[in-house]
Amino acid sequence: MPVTYTMLQAIRDHYLATGKMVGMKPAGGVSNSKLALHYLVMVKETLGEDWLNNTYFRFGASSLANDVLMQMVKAKTGHYSSADYFSID
Repeated sequence: MPVTYTMLQAIRDHYLATGKMVGMKPAGGVSNSKLALHYLVMVKETLGEDWLNNTYFRFGASSLANDVLMQMVKAKTGHYSSADYFSID
């Protein structure tokens, strides 16, 4: 997260200097929904809501998709499904 924060600050500085919005995708993978929320808050607080879309900020982790599905099942049923209940692909 500290490296991503540094990159977001550089993106902000670039935008303030040029008026051009550029995006980023954090390296290393975002493996769970709690970590994804941390990243999204960091983007919003550093760059603003205009960057909160898949054009300017993306996650690339199938494990994140599985975790989000597990969280949705928990919200609906009150308990977690097994991690291997969802696709690993």
